[in-house]
Amino acid sequence: MGTMSHLAQGAYIAHSNNYQKGRQGYKVYKFTPHIMAGILTGKQCAVNIFQKANRYASANYCIGNDGDIVCNVYEEDRAYTSSSRVNDNQAITVEVSNCEIGGQWKISDAAWNSLVKLAVDVCTRYNFRLVYDGTPNGSLTRHNMFANTTCPGAYLQSKFQELANTVNAILDGNSTQPSTPVSNTNSYLIKVTTDALNIRSGAGTNNPIVGCIRDKGTYTIIETQGNWGKLKSGAGWICLDYTNKINNVSTSTAETKTNGHYVGETVTINGVYTSSTSTNKLTPAVKTGVITKIVAGAANPYLLNNGNIGWVNDSCIVAENSTQVQTPSANFSKGQKVTLKTSASKYCTGQTIPSSIKGKSYTIMQVGSGNTHPDGVLLQEIMSWVYKKDVQ
Repeated sequence: MGTMSHLAQGAYIAHSNNYQKGRQGYKVYKFTPHIMAGILTGKQCAVNIFQKANRYASANYCIGNDGDIVCNVYEEDRAYTSSSRVNDNQAITVEVSNCEIGGQWKISDAAWNSLVKLAVDVCTRYNFRLVYDGTPNGSLTRHNMFANTTCPGAYLQSKFQELANTVNAILDGNSTQPSTPVSNTNSYLIKVTTDALNIRSGAGTNNPIVGCIRDKGTYTIIETQGNWGKLKSGAGWICLDYTNKINNVSTSTAETKTNGHYVGETVTINGVYTSSTSTNKLTPAVKTGVITKIVAGAANPYLLNNGNIGWVNDSCIVAENSTQVQTPSANFSKGQKVTLKTSASKYCTGQTIPSSIKGKSYTIMQVGSGNTHPDGVLLQEIMSWVYKKDVQ
């Protein structure tokens, strides 16, 4: 494995046609952001675009619309990004997702925050500052300095000086984050939106990584400091830039319910619709999901997994006392050792459980209750919610 930032949530290396091994003796002292001219995750850009053999393009990193960061070309190698051999040999290049198509080609706040963090990390490790003078001589360069292109788009180009100022201020210790963390003692639910979210021992990337959430599950935050949240399980802190707050409702107060169902509830279903108004009931690809939105009065009022599953109504939700639902008889507790059954198929959030982790022993970090996966347990070693019926 090559060199990549600790901020990267995985490496999806470009096809060998699309980058150059090594940097021909050049040293890294430049940073070159680009735009994807599309709305993608970092992984989608890396895999769907730069792993194609005939693309002849790549980037050291790809930042998605939700702020996820993946490595596409290891740092010791030259990516084909800016139409300049010399610049690409000297730069860490980054493709950033847009949040709009056309117009100013804007990027999201989450993508901007990740771009700043990545630039700070790169500048720290390679010992240079961002100098933006509008020419290829600076250490912050643009694609349209080397080719007849509109990249990086009007919006991001207008923020290049701000990027340099922000990154340099953080390098100088004058962080733009609040000097006194703002704490919130009211707990609330969040839904992880990225494939891999690092857990750290404290609030901030300067704290060591102690775990990783990979199931895109729903979790309870009990304390907030800036854009960091403390997990109820005690596992540590996560960056809230890669989560969605569920319904903006505190877990200390009652969730809004419709016919007994509420945001954050995990339900078993026998059918699904493509919209809140659709009349065409379909067979669901997965049998369980989390209610993430309720549209009162709609024909299909419950949105599952932020739309990744679809919409359902009361007739789609299997009652808890139905024979279709197996209620586990065992009582579980935090710290208990359990084995994940080989018959387990899905996480509580609907993703497929890989065979490689089945049949192994894990430690229960949290037992689901209330609005947080009441039918599941959180396993410490894989930081994922699984159904109680699937462990023994």
